[in-house]
Amino acid sequence: MAENSYVMEIKKRAWYAWLGWIAWFALLVFLAQNAIASGQEIEPRAAAIFWISFAVALIAGGVVWFVRRSE
Repeated sequence: MAENSYVMEIKKRAWYAWLGWIAWFALLVFLAQNAIASGQEIEPRAAAIFWISFAVALIAGGVVWFVRRSE
């Protein structure tokens, strides 16, 4: 074997971890869809609330991924 060989280890996730990520993604789709629809209906306050909620959920998912990536 060469000195600079690398081994990638793939760890399996529990079913509830996958369910959580799927729910997070569905929440992002829901928020984006409502933000776009509110913007098209000329409801700037509702669109802003949905876009801010989308950004918060996106950042929260990124933080969870960053913290849990070493597990």
